[in-house]
Amino acid sequence: MVDILELIGPLPSVSTPELRAIVVTAINGSTTINGTSGQLGNSTDTELLLALRRWSDVVLVGSSTVKAENYGGVKVSPEIQKQRQELGQEAIPPIAVMSGSLNFDVDTRFFLEAEVPPIIITDNSDQTKQQRLVDAGAQVIEVETLTAEVGVEKLRSLGYARIDCEGGATLYGQMLAADLVDVWHHTIDPTLSGSVERPTVKGGDAAPRRFALEHVFVDDDSTLFLRYKRAK
Repeated sequence: MVDILELIGPLPSVSTPELRAIVVTAINGSTTINGTSGQLGNSTDTELLLALRRWSDVVLVGSSTVKAENYGGVKVSPEIQKQRQELGQEAIPPIAVMSGSLNFDVDTRFFLEAEVPPIIITDNSDQTKQQRLVDAGAQVIEVETLTAEVGVEKLRSLGYARIDCEGGATLYGQMLAADLVDVWHHTIDPTLSGSVERPTVKGGDAAPRRFALEHVFVDDDSTLFLRYKRAK
């Protein structure tokens, strides 16, 4: 059993901007089996996901991932909430979503189980759609252009230095193309099939970005944990 802090690695100060991405894939790079990521990873991977959420100021997710994975709000114990507040962070990190359509079902866990208002960043100026989400408890932030750079810049302007990005593939592609990812956590499940349902990234440019391998851990069930840091 590994210490989760060992998987997370060195941490800059709370006020230092850092964006970490976390992904779990099969050996062939697919991020889903039968449509969702639920069958990939193990308990250690789950603990890593939860630990990064506790580390973060905000959890950034693509709207399609929120819908496909039936996201709820972040859950943080009272003890951790107190520790976060002592560090100057909000007690519970909100989930932020980038969406151009604003087509959300407000009767889902994303709205009904959120202990803090979810943030929806959009370039959609339809006030009726915006108000429907506000009435459901969301904070809607309108921007001129909906890009990864603009979304991250807006979150940073709100005081969210530590951003935990949980995908999906299109958002990862945009983040990598914009050189916004500082640390990449990659869990490889020992599962292999003859097809890739959903790739790890898509839609970004083809220019390679160099990352340096910082840490490797293999769990007893052959699940592999890799941590990469963006090369200088």
